Amino acid sequence: AIPSYASFVISVSNKAQNLLDKATSHYTKGEYHTAKILVDSIHTQFPREIALRKQARILMFNIEYQETMRNVMYLDSIMPLIKQQWDSMAVDYVLLDTTLVEKKTYQHKKLYQQAPTTTLSCEVTELGELNLISINAANARNHVAVKVCADDVFADTQEVGINNVYNNRFTDLGIQWEYVTFDKTKQGEVPGFIELYADKTILVRLMGEKSYSYYLPKPTAKAIAASANFARQTALRKQIETEHRNSTEKLSRIKKKLVEEL
Repeated sequence: AIPSYASFVISVSNKAQNLLDKATSHYTKGEYHTAKILVDSIHTQFPREIALRKQARILMFNIEYQETMRNVMYLDSIMPLIKQQWDSMAVDYVLLDTTLVEKKTYQHKKLYQQAPTTTLSCEVTELGELNLISINAANARNHVAVKVCADDVFADTQEVGINNVYNNRFTDLGIQWEYVTFDKTKQGEVPGFIELYADKTILVRLMGEKSYSYYLPKPTAKAIAASANFARQTALRKQIETEHRNSTEKLSRIKKKLVEEL
């Protein structure tokens, strides 16, 4: 006998219901990935099963809610640990005067307190960005890049041109000062190099109209190395806080969608 149209419709409906039941079963077991695949299959294979697809949509919202809630709970558990670790490191840093900039900026106390001289320094923003600073105090050298060497290996920055806003020169009490700031796009591997070789003798070479070399004091090298680590920890803290905020907002959106569906 040839199956009637009605029996065909029932068969299709039964298959869709079977998929929904399986998806629900996986959902109750916490197997969210499998449940989502099955829900997607319902929408793909049975586009005319409007009632079942609505149930599938509701199930998907519940899955997303549970996944997001699980993520929020995880972030809630690690945020205090991340903050505690950051706080323990932050005691070694000074919050700089940021009146003219948008981001809070920190500097290691040893770098903040070091005597004005030709040296390297760095700052860490609240986003975890490390900015390397090359300072030249003495004869005008108009340097635009820095090269560091240790144990017959080296790293260098890209050039920050004389006319660049991050290449500043001025005279104070007869001394020619040059402050060249290398952000993450210009500093190359120099901060990481200093972090790796902080216990070694590091030769710094200023590259410009007049080259000049000097040895980086070990306390300065170690403060820059610590700052590189502090920058990573600051970036991690910011990332966790952002993920927590985004997940919390997502929970609110899912709740709203569930109310609309019901």
